[in-house]
Amino acid sequence: MTTQQTRYTPETDEISGLADAAIEQVRTWLAASRDIEPDSSAKLLADVLRDPNGLEFTVGFVDRVVRPEDLHVAARALRALTPLLPQFLPGWMRALFHVGAAVGPVVPWIVVPAARRVLRHLVRHLIIDATDARLGGSIRRLKADGGVQLNINLLGEAILGEGEAAKRLAGTRRLLERPDVDYVSVKVSAVVAPHTPWAFDEAVSHAVETLAPLYEVAAASTPPTFVNLDMEEYKDLDLTIAVFTKLLERPKLRGYAAGIVLQAYLPDALGAMIRLQEWASARVASGGSPIKVRVVKGANLPMESVDAELHG
Repeated sequence: MTTQQTRYTPETDEISGLADAAIEQVRTWLAASRDIEPDSSAKLLADVLRDPNGLEFTVGFVDRVVRPEDLHVAARALRALTPLLPQFLPGWMRALFHVGAAVGPVVPWIVVPAARRVLRHLVRHLIIDATDARLGGSIRRLKADGGVQLNINLLGEAILGEGEAAKRLAGTRRLLERPDVDYVSVKVSAVVAPHTPWAFDEAVSHAVETLAPLYEVAAASTPPTFVNLDMEEYKDLDLTIAVFTKLLERPKLRGYAAGIVLQAYLPDALGAMIRLQEWASARVASGGSPIKVRVVKGANLPMESVDAELHG
């Protein structure tokens, strides 16, 4: 019988110390959160999602009632979703949904906008209006307590054509040019139209040329606006890293500190992190600025697991 022993080194002690510090920090947050009264809309959304039908209803509502441009289509979807209404919804809200489902197909121009306003009430603590008229007030309110840094992400799905790409680019540029915005996240898939997987180098060059003006605007701000290059799917991992490194190798951006996201559920994340560390070390050694790597849990594992199974 043998006994396995662990050899402790200074590096092991340092990692252990970081883990202990992280645990202590989380405990501090948990203790502080007990004294904070939850936002009413946040509590309502949490109750909705605890219902057995809550997630199916919420996702269905967003996809079938909020998304369609045709109000008649949205009204028919609202009627079809009504049997899934979560029991946690207040009685007055459930009654409104039933009335809306009954008369929606007749007067969709009244019912559908009203139903969409109810959903906006549920998610108002998560999403803010990015229009010029309202964004400034929301930023001031969120920063009122001090010590808060906002990472602003212009929401939207992966774009399908050059027209939508240009529209999303313009919206992101407007954010970067605002004096009250100092941190913006953007995805390659949100500003560059789909590319063929057989033309990797061409796709990287196209994305770099598309994103370079945004990064130059951010770098020229005083102080510089921080840009985080996000990613959504496994297929975007190598593309995003290549675009990120080539962007920051441009002469105008060598002194600009930017960030990139890695999704922790990807098996390739560790190798990608090592590549980024080696590249960043060489960049700093040659006089460039450091980078920030943001490690996130990753939000697309169920979808990607299904896709992987479908393709063997």
